[in-house]
Amino acid sequence: MKKAFHFLEGHEDMAFATCDREHHPKVRVLQLMKTEGHTLYFAVSPLSETYAQLQDNDRAEALAWEGDVSVRVAGKVHFDVPDETCREIYQNSQLLQRLYTHYKELAYLRFVAEKLDYYDLSVNPPVQDVYAFDKEDLPIAPDPSELEHRK
Repeated sequence: MKKAFHFLEGHEDMAFATCDREHHPKVRVLQLMKTEGHTLYFAVSPLSETYAQLQDNDRAEALAWEGDVSVRVAGKVHFDVPDETCREIYQNSQLLQRLYTHYKELAYLRFVAEKLDYYDLSVNPPVQDVYAFDKEDLPIAPDPSELEHRK
């Protein structure tokens, strides 16, 4: 599992899939902003289709790949990212700073992995590792007192 998250840390861009209200899949590229354990952090516009779809359905999948190695993550999205983490993400992203004048213009999400698939086709036999995280493995939500209303 560590090799999968190490792989993700080295890949900024991920294909990120949600579903629309008719349950049709929608895939786009999002920039991975931060990893922490088996939680991935992203930032999106609160006016975006992605944000609206995640409000309707908090389930998503993300995929990173390079050459013959890929990592697919399935899980649940939460919009309860502490303000300090939001500031850190914004300050560490030239892209966000170029597109938005203030960190509060964005919606920050933590994507908690419930299942992870690691594929390495460069070796023989190919490697396919599947990790399923149970409730005890899942991170605890931040204390609500640490959250700041960003609107």
